Amino acid sequence: MALTPNIRSSQAVTLAAALGTDVRASYAAAFAAVNFPTEFIRASESLVHSAIRKTPDMQVSQAVVMAAVRGAVANPDVRAWTFTLDGHDYYVLRLGDNEAIVYDRYAKQWYDWRSGESGRAWRTNTGLNWDGGEGFAAAYGSGVIVGDDTFGLLWFLDPLLGVDQSTTQEGDDQPFERIVMGQVTARRRDVLPCYEIFITTDSGEPAFSGAAVRLEISDDAGKNFFNAGEIAAEEGNFNQEYSWTSLGQIEAPGRLFRIIDNGAFARIDDMDMADQPGEDG
Repeated sequence: MALTPNIRSSQAVTLAAALGTDVRASYAAAFAAVNFPTEFIRASESLVHSAIRKTPDMQVSQAVVMAAVRGAVANPDVRAWTFTLDGHDYYVLRLGDNEAIVYDRYAKQWYDWRSGESGRAWRTNTGLNWDGGEGFAAAYGSGVIVGDDTFGLLWFLDPLLGVDQSTTQEGDDQPFERIVMGQVTARRRDVLPCYEIFITTDSGEPAFSGAAVRLEISDDAGKNFFNAGEIAAEEGNFNQEYSWTSLGQIEAPGRLFRIIDNGAFARIDDMDMADQPGEDG
């Protein structure tokens, strides 16, 4: 059964292959194979087997429940693939489930890409520049198509989107954090004042309302970081400044600066530090 408003059963054996279906069972043995999230599955004194793609709201009383949830399986393999996006050539190494490192030939930098806040590696396990896919660029941002091994989907990469789109039409888009680090070194007994940190970037067009950027600093080689404050992005303010002042003194071996942005801007041009009063950097 599919696309049924609801299924109700009393003292019966019920098999429900549900697509957005509500399942109610009483004194029954029920099996529900749910491809998309239902509002709920409710059972009383029953045996329930649920093979679900996303977790519904399940209310069970005096029942034995077995749930098989669709998702990524453990995969220790190393996968390598390449793509070109926004004028940058990328080389991707997917190292099992927990890490995906990406090399940008233009910037000559390695990056650690992840999906959401789960701590897992970037969930795309393969991709390419699709010949003929440039016709989709106007609608989807590019002709780069990638495969998702967690949800079994194909995605287009959009360099301007700023968020991870939901895997369902009803879900919420998820902002992702972008982290940039820099360092100022100090030698021997040198002491360097840090009057201000100022970053030059685009502004006025955050990825979503409430997007922000914060600065964290470490004076012990990254073992501990101190939150120097967060600045919320103001939509429509194209002259907004992102700066942090009165950050004390830097002693040997130096200070690490970590900028964490979840959609406040699309790029960072540079970061300057004022070590003299009244200096711009």
